[in-house]
Amino acid sequence: MQTSPLGALLTFAEHKGYALATLCEAIGGAVSGGKTSHQETLQGSVDAIFNCMTTIILSPEAFDAPDMQRETEAFIDWCKQSPHEPDAPILAPGEWEEANRRQRLAQGIPLDAGSWQAICAAAEEVGVPADTLAQLRQKLA
Repeated sequence: MQTSPLGALLTFAEHKGYALATLCEAIGGAVSGGKTSHQETLQGSVDAIFNCMTTIILSPEAFDAPDMQRETEAFIDWCKQSPHEPDAPILAPGEWEEANRRQRLAQGIPLDAGSWQAICAAAEEVGVPADTLAQLRQKLA
């Protein structure tokens, strides 16, 4: 899988990718009763492959349960009480997207010049009249 010295690839999606990769390693390895990648399991082998699996089946009905909602909200509240930088609040999954959506509904979607040029070029290729693009640009300004 890799050559010495041991290392790792950067995870996809930065902190979210790291969290997902870590969770997958823990669930697939440790929870299944198998192994995870760490110094002890890799000693003596630079090409060790651990192929463990855990399957989790969730009941969709469980997601409407009031007890689950309360417990999830309590957990999120507890997480948000952690010390953090004043300009970097702790957000639960989806909160950043919700805030962005509200802002964009109120103020519009930011569009850089290069993207606008690409949209215009594509529109012209399929026959959108230039005056229609000009009117649209006025609405976006």
